[in-house]
Amino acid sequence: FRNNVTQSVYELGSTFKPLTMAQAIETGVVTNLARRYDATAPIQIGRFQIKDDHPQKRWLNVPETLVHSSNIVTARIADDLGQARMEDLFRKLGFAEAAHIELKERGRTIWPTSWGRATNMTTAYGHGIAVSPLHLASAYATLVNGGIWRPATLMKIEPGKAPKGRRVFSQQTSITMRRLLRLIVTDGTGKKAEAPGFRVGGKTGTAEKPGIGGYSKTVNVSTFAAVFPMDAPRYVVIAMLDSPKGTAESFGLTTAAWTAAPVVSNVIARTGPMLGVY
Repeated sequence: FRNNVTQSVYELGSTFKPLTMAQAIETGVVTNLARRYDATAPIQIGRFQIKDDHPQKRWLNVPETLVHSSNIVTARIADDLGQARMEDLFRKLGFAEAAHIELKERGRTIWPTSWGRATNMTTAYGHGIAVSPLHLASAYATLVNGGIWRPATLMKIEPGKAPKGRRVFSQQTSITMRRLLRLIVTDGTGKKAEAPGFRVGGKTGTAEKPGIGGYSKTVNVSTFAAVFPMDAPRYVVIAMLDSPKGTAESFGLTTAAWTAAPVVSNVIARTGPMLGVY
């Protein structure tokens, strides 16, 4: 009896990384995509370590950070951004409000209770903050539509009648992020989201599922946030699997690259022609 798309909230993992990167580009924290950051070893914050699932053990530039989904570099960039700019991003994307939709069943974000340095770093890659899949869909629409956040709606909007919305990113930042999202699918963790004949872009996100006694090491929430066609974005597709099971085809793995990304590929391949995307 729950609408998990609008009512349930989740830590959506690395799907947040492009949002963080866009804010860094927008605010001038990242001025050169070729600048390299140290990802040779985990970051120690108190008794916690921030480490990579696919450690490259070298210095990474911004495109490589997204292609290899580096928590370490994303955390470093979030540290440079600071709490005020990270929180400003989340508020502008509507995360501080219930999801916008013409339904009563709307979930509210689980916001960090204390926003210290470690929290600032982990929210940058989608841990320590929980939003609904609809929040994420609206954020990705903002990321690629030229940088303007608008409330989601179930109503048909006549051309030219869309709400004014609010600017979150510049047009140039949005164009840059389209290229980076496409690169993740052609060269990175999102390869299995590619759909023949369509230019798909997007980002994987795998988060350990919280439960009694802390986070599970064996159960996760796997998400793929996708956009197509990347040269002139028209559609956002969010595929999220709650507690996916590994199969022979996924070699027993339950990460988003092996579970949610293929779902996106199938959805786009079958619905793209119906939607008139050639």
